[in-house]
Amino acid sequence: MKFIELTAEQFLKEQDNYPLSTFYQTTSWAHIKNTTNWENYYVGIEQEGKIVAICLLLAKKTFLNKKLFYAPRGPLLDYTDCNLLSFFTENVTKFIKSKNGYMLKIDPMITYNTYIDEDKKEKDKQGHIAYQNIIDNNYRHLGFTKGYGTETQFRWSYCLNIENKTIDDIIKNLKTSARGWIRRSQKYPLITKEVKEENLDDFKMVMEHTAERQNHFDRSRNYYQMLQKEFANRCKMLIVYLDVEKYLKENKDDKLYEEIKKEKVKLLPLAASVFILDKERVNYVYGGAIRKYMLLAGQYKYQYDMLKYSTENNYKIYDFGGISGNFDKNDPHYGIYGFKKAFKGYIVEYVGEFDLVINKFYYTAYKIAYKCYKNLRHIIGKIKKW
Repeated sequence: MKFIELTAEQFLKEQDNYPLSTFYQTTSWAHIKNTTNWENYYVGIEQEGKIVAICLLLAKKTFLNKKLFYAPRGPLLDYTDCNLLSFFTENVTKFIKSKNGYMLKIDPMITYNTYIDEDKKEKDKQGHIAYQNIIDNNYRHLGFTKGYGTETQFRWSYCLNIENKTIDDIIKNLKTSARGWIRRSQKYPLITKEVKEENLDDFKMVMEHTAERQNHFDRSRNYYQMLQKEFANRCKMLIVYLDVEKYLKENKDDKLYEEIKKEKVKLLPLAASVFILDKERVNYVYGGAIRKYMLLAGQYKYQYDMLKYSTENNYKIYDFGGISGNFDKNDPHYGIYGFKKAFKGYIVEYVGEFDLVINKFYYTAYKIAYKCYKNLRHIIGKIKKW
């Protein structure tokens, strides 16, 4: 086996060829992260003339010119192959040292457990083997966490198997509540449009409103433009509008009639979303809705439209994105899970996040600094609530 540095062109040819392939391990994602001061490197392993593993490495200077390395949802390799993983780990350590790095953070999309329901866990045998192999190669596991982290990708997700299904098959299987919301979205004159330059301001307004309501930050206008540019046909950015004139003609007894009557626009933005397409998976990445108009079901309209698109284009998995992993109805994030659960899919628990320590001194300094940063964010969050 041979550890090699790849060109962007070589990586592009290989990036969708692995079972764990994801848009986070693509040249497009690297270009997007370059705009926020991350450097990138493409590495791989060649065996008998064939590339058998690849990894996008992102690197950022943190302090004293030292670099933190991160492989978002990578590396892409067979984690059940002990020799392959050991060879990668040994050589990526040397590579990172040569680039003035002190650690590597990984969070591969390895399924650890699946749940048909909260209390019906199915152990993923391959995932458990992969987890142990990672541990045996001296990666530090950061725990089987729950909640929404601020550092890397989510550890829990909600997915729907859509292989060989039609949109009618899916709708028939939904919980009664979700079917009701879908019907409601079809009752009103809602229009779904792809986001272009001319309606980007509407899209951004919905996302900013949602971020403020949910107490998190929104991405910049440039970021969303970069997503569209870099992922091109793999990125679906949607905005759902209400045809105000038609609504007012047809819904005079509706609860929101008087409120909407005040609006001075022909098309009223209700909800917005971003989906990114992998080879077999549709990823719901961002979403938002205007709170006072949620009864118009704009958020269900774009889900219905994308589910229809996904089934018609032969995708296998519809990934609703992150959930907290806390299934207590009193959990502050339960509403997100409840919304996704109504589509009657299944819960995926990933193995989580690992750190490969390359320089203990700088890694310890990083952990202390990061803990202070998290505490400061927590204090600022409390002050904002006051």
